[in-house]
Amino acid sequence: MVYRRLSRLSIRSAGVSSTDPRITLKPIAAGLGDYRIVTSLCPGSKERMRRLMNVIETHRVGLAPLVTHQYRLADIEAAYDLFANQRDGVLKITITP
Repeated sequence: MVYRRLSRLSIRSAGVSSTDPRITLKPIAAGLGDYRIVTSLCPGSKERMRRLMNVIETHRVGLAPLVTHQYRLADIEAAYDLFANQRDGVLKITITP
């Protein structure tokens, strides 16, 4: 009897964060065996966002440590450039008027 292991690669929220998502299959298929790629949007994302906002509003989690940079709205292009190129240890940026 021959046993074959089916490897599964799950890709969540494909296309939500990118206008041109691309998956390079060569590294995935470099091993032996069969592969199945499953894509889907995260279920219940509206409800998850509502719950997350409630956690933030009730101060049950502190997000301040995640904000590593602050920019004024007039300098938003520099903020996008910093974040897009992941320089200077950037995690999150706040934009103020």
